[in-house]
Amino acid sequence: MITTPSEIQTLLECCICCDYLTDVRETPCCHQLFCFACIQSWLTQSASSCPRCCSRILTEQTLLTNIVIQRFIDNTQFNCPYRLQGCSIKVSRSDLAQHKQSCPYSPDNLVTERERKLSELRLKLREYSDAKIRTKEKDTAFYDLAKAFHDQQTYEEARQCLKMIKGTQNTFDVMILSARIEQDDGHYDKALQIYTDVYLKAKSNAQRIELLLASAQIHLKKAQFTEAKEKFIRALNLLPHNDRSQKKAEIFNGIGLLAKKCSDVRSCDFLFHILMLSILV
Repeated sequence: MITTPSEIQTLLECCICCDYLTDVRETPCCHQLFCFACIQSWLTQSASSCPRCCSRILTEQTLLTNIVIQRFIDNTQFNCPYRLQGCSIKVSRSDLAQHKQSCPYSPDNLVTERERKLSELRLKLREYSDAKIRTKEKDTAFYDLAKAFHDQQTYEEARQCLKMIKGTQNTFDVMILSARIEQDDGHYDKALQIYTDVYLKAKSNAQRIELLLASAQIHLKKAQFTEAKEKFIRALNLLPHNDRSQKKAEIFNGIGLLAKKCSDVRSCDFLFHILMLSILV
């Protein structure tokens, strides 16, 4: 069996601090690896018991220095701890602490960056509110600004931007954005009402399918399985007869998720029956 790089890095993590090992020490009882500072602190507080195998014979003096592992760690390039947040940089163990402080994806820096973006957006909101430009241009600016506030999860200011839109050229897009703001802010009933209203303004089946799927997802969150089923089936019926698109797969995934959540066995069987018929067609 081949060990992947991520599995190797997991083996080089201290199970006390859950960070990459530094100043490696090995226990003689179960041969577990720890940072020296971590195991030293543990032994001070735990009456000399091993944190891995609970052996009572472990002391600071019996800890082993593992030179081979230490050399390996010193020459290994590690993933940034904030890789899941988006950082793709690999750094040596000796540079890891410094990188964590300066990494733009660290929690502190992300908060700072978000605050900077929000300050810029709020400045633009004041500028657009006072600007003397044509209605169409101002509407476009407020719409883009509402999307930006929505992306930053600042929903009240996103709503404020939408209220400033005076024209009717992009009514459909404005209503869709309004529904998504309410949905993401947890106002599900209001979002459903907007989706229902905007459905009447949809000009294509593609738009209608998107609206039905969005409504179905809200019904799933509210455990309204009958309503969710109705929306998924309506969306499925709007697809071409022999459709093989990603959208059809998305509808199937929704139906499958509904079947898992549904407590009524007969309803679940019905949903799987619909799914199988659609696949055969």
